Amino acid sequence: MNDADILRILWIAAAVLILLIGLILFYLVERKVLRTRYRKQVAEAVDRLAAPDSPLVDYLMSGERSRRLAASGEGLRREALEEALLNRLTVSASQIERERIYDFAAYYFTEEYAYMLEQRRWSDRMNVLLHIEKFQMTGLKDKIIDRLDGLKEHPSHDDERFLLVRTLSSLQAKETFDYFDIAEKRFSELQLMQMLRPLQGELLDRLIHEFEWFPIRIRYCVLDTLRLGNVRTNEVLELLENCMRVEDREMRIRALKALANFGYITPAAADHLEARMIESETVSWPERLMHARLAGMLREERFVPHLETMMADPSYEVRREAASSLANYRNGLERIGRIAEEHPDRFARDMAIETLERRAYERNVG
Repeated sequence: MNDADILRILWIAAAVLILLIGLILFYLVERKVLRTRYRKQVAEAVDRLAAPDSPLVDYLMSGERSRRLAASGEGLRREALEEALLNRLTVSASQIERERIYDFAAYYFTEEYAYMLEQRRWSDRMNVLLHIEKFQMTGLKDKIIDRLDGLKEHPSHDDERFLLVRTLSSLQAKETFDYFDIAEKRFSELQLMQMLRPLQGELLDRLIHEFEWFPIRIRYCVLDTLRLGNVRTNEVLELLENCMRVEDREMRIRALKALANFGYITPAAADHLEARMIESETVSWPERLMHARLAGMLREERFVPHLETMMADPSYEVRREAASSLANYRNGLERIGRIAEEHPDRFARDMAIETLERRAYERNVG
């Protein structure tokens, strides 16, 4: 083979490569154009469904279904109905309207969603789970459980496992509790919180009453869930006060944080808090910080000397929290002013000055 033959082969190979690249680019551009056209058609259909005289709005107002709302068959029609219904859910303040949306979705989408749960494409299964959750399709609970029980215990399935369990939780399914053990082992703390936060009513009561039986990471997240959900009942208060006395330091800290949000504790718990503040040398700094925060919420005069002592704490975070809490008390800023002038500890004086300057700045800005 001479040089001319080699050059000819190279030119042919280059031409084929350029042709392939051109075909790929043409395919991608065509896909984009078709997708853009499809999304435009869906958007137009959504706008028609959102119009005041549309059959969807008629149904939501009256509760009577129209044949024009049939969602089977054409994919664009179903997708448009999904988007229109989801848009209504985000702005609807009427529980009656929300229930009608849930009923409509259950009537028209259940069969197709059950089919999509078995699809091989991961994205299809995940998208349909999100729709099941938003439309509160309790009729698919058994399908979700079957899918969960069929998953292999392998890390590659953990994301899907989490979404399945979270969907059960959103549907207020009591079977959610059956997956606490595996969730504790495989889910991140953020995922555990997302699993627990939707639970309401009887299931929330069960979280409180069966607390001691749950795995330790679940218990941690239950305390945070009660705090973030601002749940304030006598049962919750009793649980939190019990947890502030346990040997597990992490649980004590989370319970104290929740109690500071609660804003009230019983006299016996206040006595325990004061005793722990006296023992501050044997207490870790994150727990001391929570002691200072809770004392600031309670505003009982007996905590003032302890907060003043904590102004000289070795930890900057604890000093800052103690100063912030002390400022909440009657004549708190005056007390901090005296610390700035008279306290023998330099760190306490510096923190007092910093707190006074910050409060003055906040007043001026406000």
